Amino acid sequence: MTMPIQFDTAQYIKTLTDAGIPHEQAEAHAEALKLAMSQPVANDSDLAIQRAELHAMFAEHEAKMIALIDERLSAKLRPIYYWLGVLTVMQAITMTKVFL
Repeated sequence: MTMPIQFDTAQYIKTLTDAGIPHEQAEAHAEALKLAMSQPVANDSDLAIQRAELHAMFAEHEAKMIALIDERLSAKLRPIYYWLGVLTVMQAITMTKVFL
């Protein structure tokens, strides 16, 4: 949705004529500027397309970041899992010797 821009053509024409521009030329400038300012730069469908593209881009980057974090986290946890397994085996051996 575009918001109309407030534009006072009479004041604009007066400003131009006070600066020495002929009245007919000042009116033409005012009409051209009024027409240019009334045209929307982007309409709702353009914004919806842009929004969808941004959502897709963010989803792609989010997936990449999650994969990278998972990869790095599993690389950091791998030694911990290894030592946890070793300690569990050692504890099982110790418990077996103590109770048998």
